Amino acid sequence: MRATRGAGPSRIGPFQTVAELGQGAMGRVLLAVAPDGRLVVVKQVRPELAEDAGFRVRFRHEVAASRKVSGAYAAAILDADTEATAPWLASAFVPGPSLGQVLAAAGPMPEEAVRLLAEGLAQALVDVHRAGLVHGDLKPSNVLLTTDGGVRVIDFGIARAAEGHPKLTHAGAMVGSPPFMAPEQVQDLPRNGAADVFSLGSTLVMACTGKPPFAGTSVPGVLYNVAHRAPDLDAVPRALRSFIEVCLAKDPAQRPSPLELLTAIGTVTPASRPRPEAVYRLAAEQQAEIDQLVGGPVASSAPALAAPVRTPPTPHRKRTWWLAGATAAAVVATAAVLTFLSLNGDAGDPSSPLPHKPDAQEPGNSEAVPTPGTTLLSKVPDKYTQRVPTCKEATGKVEVPAGYGNPSGNLEAAGETPKLSNQCFWSNQTGDRIVISWDHHLSQGGKTGAELADERFESGYASAHGSYERTAVGVGEEAYWQRGIANLYARDVNMRLNVIVESRRYSPDEARNIALAAAKSAVKLAASGPLGA
Repeated sequence: MRATRGAGPSRIGPFQTVAELGQGAMGRVLLAVAPDGRLVVVKQVRPELAEDAGFRVRFRHEVAASRKVSGAYAAAILDADTEATAPWLASAFVPGPSLGQVLAAAGPMPEEAVRLLAEGLAQALVDVHRAGLVHGDLKPSNVLLTTDGGVRVIDFGIARAAEGHPKLTHAGAMVGSPPFMAPEQVQDLPRNGAADVFSLGSTLVMACTGKPPFAGTSVPGVLYNVAHRAPDLDAVPRALRSFIEVCLAKDPAQRPSPLELLTAIGTVTPASRPRPEAVYRLAAEQQAEIDQLVGGPVASSAPALAAPVRTPPTPHRKRTWWLAGATAAAVVATAAVLTFLSLNGDAGDPSSPLPHKPDAQEPGNSEAVPTPGTTLLSKVPDKYTQRVPTCKEATGKVEVPAGYGNPSGNLEAAGETPKLSNQCFWSNQTGDRIVISWDHHLSQGGKTGAELADERFESGYASAHGSYERTAVGVGEEAYWQRGIANLYARDVNMRLNVIVESRRYSPDEARNIALAAAKSAVKLAASGPLGA
């Protein structure tokens, strides 16, 4: 398959297409340029699929749910039209080869690189599952690797919508990849996020051995082994086997949650070049190919690459190796590990611990109390009772550096009116991005909004694992930085706030200072009312 310049419609929505990357059973994939100059990838569904009412309903649901994925590991949908004759969705182009391509080019990955991969994938599932989604097709070709150690898990919105469509799930066909499917998926049983954990375990086995844990001479044989045989873990390093093996439990209830898996993975050793050399080489080849397709450099979030060790491509590799990754990136990019910064400090001293927050399980303490303060959360009235700000209202009110355009928002792009949750994106011509999410929790079910916000805050971020450090930066009642990333999580009474700065240009201190300024102004905006019903 070759990228074809000018193939397909010249414009889809606001995006100018420049090349066709490929076609498949679901539709066509196009490389395009957004109005602000950023590269995007557009996946356009075949009209005949959209004729099926069930497909269109599922597609709408998956796109709407995917818009709610937030956090440092999320790469949100840029735009979508679920009502078009040929529905489409667009996401930012993700620079970097897929895990499958890296394994094909260089073989199994080193132990510490697999540990880094495991942490990224586990955190990705935390964000995906928090949004109420199940990926359903996690495998090496759906994992993109960036040169800074980042991971993007992609391609689930359309795949989930395809389930049950007669043209794609006829007798003998299935939605999923047999070597990486969970037993409950093979047996067509109800499944939840535990199925993704099983697929994660299979993907990690492939990463560190070059082979999936369940082999067979035929698809039925592979499926039988997935459902009934023990995985082949003989070549898995002992240090990794302890947390990989438990992911592959046949009983979904015996598998760890993504948060539990993060704890089991442990600390990843920092490195200036965390990826195998094949990643840097393939990424450089990809960039050269894209420059040729679009006729010169365009705005991109791709990091600057160190000079790679170049291997002359053989004829069958040219214009083909990166297409699978780019094709997959057309669908919902749901998670990203953006470990592009090595933050060793901040003007606000992020390492400074806050006073200990009493836990409900501690002796003599029956309920959690806010930080700071001594009033029980169950007695604290809701502070944020109005809806969250819209991105239009945030324009000019949230402090961002000069050069950023007006913000766009996922919910607003979908034609929905934000109520208690919204996420806005600011970007500039160099590919930098600032993401802010507001979530308001109102008292209900016998719990105050502060209790509900605290539960989500603690379960989602603060208690996850060693990747978060508590900080006192004057944003809300409690806040955490994510280690190595300019990503601030904060809670103020019944509001949760998340601010992310994605950039390769800023220094560590600059990135965190930008996040702090944006966070403080975002809290001020949320507190200024009334914003309306």
